Amino acid sequence: MLARIFTLLVSFLILGGIAGCRQIIVAEVMQQPLGKKLYLKKNIWYGNPKEISCLNIQQGRILTFGTEVEPINVTDYKLTFKTVKDGKKFTINYYHSLVMLPMEGFIQHVFTLKNRAELTKGMKPAHVKLMLAGKIKRGMTKKQVLLACGIPAPCRTPSTLGSTWIYWLTEDSVYRVVFRREKVNALVNIEDKPRSYKRKKKTKKTKK
Repeated sequence: MLARIFTLLVSFLILGGIAGCRQIIVAEVMQQPLGKKLYLKKNIWYGNPKEISCLNIQQGRILTFGTEVEPINVTDYKLTFKTVKDGKKFTINYYHSLVMLPMEGFIQHVFTLKNRAELTKGMKPAHVKLMLAGKIKRGMTKKQVLLACGIPAPCRTPSTLGSTWIYWLTEDSVYRVVFRREKVNALVNIEDKPRSYKRKKKTKKTKK
């Protein structure tokens, strides 16, 4: 009897492990037509390419939006892909408690069927240059911020319809992007002091 219970328990654990490591087909999630290329929908920061945070912490190097990629292996916990140009592999560790989406939803935030030219159509070249460097400028639209930084994590930004989005600079610090009339109005650090975009007051020259 004990042997039978043990066998059943092992079977449940194996089945549970298989269910938790289900393979997800990106082409199906993206409804990708045969022969259609796949690109990054946002900039992705990384230090160790094998251990990228799903919070997209803005440290290290940047994989720029519009980069052509190919998925390699995707489960409920990891998203691995390679860049087509040089074949380098990258893995994003996914935590549902932080992103609050099924992996399929996260995939749609990472990949797109549009190339860089299509993503930036009608945008100022100066803005595009800043976005590719992961920088935000006052006056940029929400769409431009999404390309530069990605969707803010719902654990700190419940809705992108709001006027404040929060992004991670490091594992321990964040900053806020404040919008007014759907455009960036200010960047605010964790101490709530405006960061950049503050005009310097002109100082009057004293006569000698």
